Parts: sequence; structure tokens; C-alpha cells
Amino acid sequence: MGFSYEEYKEYIYEDYDELIEENMSKREAMARTFYEYDMLAKESETDKAMVFVIFSEITITHTKVLSTFKNYLEQMLTELDFNKIKQEGNLTLEQYEELFSRKEYTLQKLNQMPIDYYSSVCWYYNELDEEVRKFINNYVEKNENIDSIVTNVLLRFNRDCKNTNSEKFIIYTTLAESLYNQGLTDVIGVRDVKDVLQSFIIEDVSKEQLTKDEQENLAGRIKNILNKLK
Repeated sequence: MGFSYEEYKEYIYEDYDELIEENMSKREAMARTFYEYDMLAKESETDKAMVFVIFSEITITHTKVLSTFKNYLEQMLTELDFNKIKQEGNLTLEQYEELFSRKEYTLQKLNQMPIDYYSSVCWYYNELDEEVRKFINNYVEKNENIDSIVTNVLLRFNRDCKNTNSEKFIIYTTLAESLYNQGLTDVIGVRDVKDVLQSFIIEDVSKEQLTKDEQENLAGRIKNILNKLK
């Protein structure tokens, strides 16, 4: 085995969490980490089981799963040969039984997950909204130069604003709401934020990753915050 039973989970989660701390989305961190461990899955049936079970366990904690990745994980989990794993003798009986149970559980949960068909997406609606709010709150708590908050928020999420229209408008909407709620509507850049939001039409996001309810929710939030910022 490439790593022991315990080490696999420790190392994969450690690498995944480090990428999250580097401001990657959960989906992006997952893809990057999976790429690093994919070759290890070819070393033995036990390695294959460890890699695909752990990445499936991470996946089921996400909001959605890309359809092609879901199909791939389900195929790999279904094809695992636990007789071969037992013959390889790398696991104790307790570890073997636990791994089998984990495989069955993740297969069931994967089957129930909402599916995403847009491979270019990095962030999902609630996930990105939460990340922007968290960044703004931390910035306000730690930084005395509040007048530069708009510049710093847009710098932090610059790459994401360029990814899809949905992600851009989620970022700008959450930024505008946070500025209003914290009484920061006089800082530099508020006018630019308003200009972007005023350019919004729901057709801009209708063919991307947002559900119909999320599209309508975003449109309502934009209308509401623009009325407040008049």
C-alpha cells in the first residue's frame, strides 16, 4: 500500500484542507487533491478502495457533485473487489469491515446528491455567499483601513468574478449587502458595485449553475439592495 489505512485519510484530508485555506472552493480543492492521489489508486485494490472511498466521503459533504465525477466515483466504488482486498492482506479484519461499510454508505449518499452539469463552476450559491461574508467580517475585525474594503474584497475574489456570471453577481450582491448592513456605504468603490448590480439581468445567469429558485433569489436580493443603496 502507498500509505497505511489511517495515513490515507489523514494525508488526503490534510492536503484538501490546505487548499481550502489557500482560498480554493471545496470543488476546486477536491479536484486538485484527487489529481495528486489518482496514481496511488493503481498500486493495489486496497489502495484503490482507500482513495475512492475517501474522496467519495469528501464529495458527499459538498452541496452538489459534477455529473461526470459522480458517475466515475460510483463506477469505481461498484467495481471494487473486496475479495481481492482481503487476499492482499493489507488491512485488519476490523479495517476491512469498516472500509466495506464506508463504501456502501458513500454509494448510497452519492446516489442522493444534487447533480451539477457545469464543469467550469468553482463555487455554489450558498457556499460562495458564506465565503464572501466570512472574508468581509474578518476584514472588518482585523483591518483599520476600512475605506479599502471594496478593493480588497474584489481582489480576493477576482478570479472567481471572472469564472461565471453567477459567481460574479453573487460576490457583488453579498458585498453590497454586507456594506449596507455594516454601515459602510460611504467607502470607496460602492458606486462601482452598484453599477455592476444595475447591469444584472436574470438571463445572464439562466444557463449556468444556479437553480431556478437560486436565480430568483439572487434577482430579488439585487433588487432589494439596490433600493437600499439609493
